[in-house]
Amino acid sequence: MVSQAKGLELMVTPAEYDDIVVTVAHPQGDMETTLRCWIETGPGPRPFVTITAARRANGEPLPLEAIPLQYRNNLESRRLQRLGLLPAPWGTPPDHEP
Repeated sequence: MVSQAKGLELMVTPAEYDDIVVTVAHPQGDMETTLRCWIETGPGPRPFVTITAARRANGEPLPLEAIPLQYRNNLESRRLQRLGLLPAPWGTPPDHEP
């Protein structure tokens, strides 16, 4: 179940992480994995390896906004992590990115 807070952004809950399949853009080709696996392993040393799509295991698409921001590894999440305004599950991103 995707929860909705005050009519704003949809967000998946931790209980759903095994049921969410994310597509991750990788330099050697896009790959799919569960959200739980992505959270556990992260992008490694590559700052631009990021989630590009999400869906339920049954194929139902999910908006990227349903994925908690700290796990998206996009420009906005890394900026907020550097500022200390968002948890950094894989460590604080460097001040200067390539």
